[in-house]
Amino acid sequence: MSNRCTIRKATEADAEQILIHTKKVIKSYPDFLATSPEEFKTTLEEEKEWIASHEQHGLLLVAEVQEKVIGLLNFQLSTRKKFSHQGMFGMSIQEPYTEQGIGSSLLQHLLEWAKKDERVEKISLEVFSNNKRALHLYEKFGFKEEGRRKKNAKLRPGHYVDDIYMSQFV
Repeated sequence: MSNRCTIRKATEADAEQILIHTKKVIKSYPDFLATSPEEFKTTLEEEKEWIASHEQHGLLLVAEVQEKVIGLLNFQLSTRKKFSHQGMFGMSIQEPYTEQGIGSSLLQHLLEWAKKDERVEKISLEVFSNNKRALHLYEKFGFKEEGRRKKNAKLRPGHYVDDIYMSQFV
């Protein structure tokens, strides 16, 4: 990983930077994410609430370069009793910072945290089948495909991708 990148827990003070990051990622990767640019309308206050929600039910990490958020990993445990032993995560890195080990570092932080948190037994994710770089990373870290929803996402007329559900026990 690049020496100039720092991984740390996010705080509410990061809300504006996280919004900027999210907008950049959604614009750069329209075929990899469920949210389209025109759908993303989160306010600063909503972002602060979302950040705060991770304090009790998960983990929110930012990757920073020169005090700018360039990567994000969010994990939230299910709040439902029967599913409270597991949660879902999502991760994004801005294109200029990919292929530098930042995704691996974010995942390593998540797995180390999860092994220490007695509530977490299973970590899951969803990824589009066309996102080969992400699939490779998740497989490298031991995530296994558990299910696939065929043609679940319609990227444009006549062009669909599968939604792959992956997980691992910690």
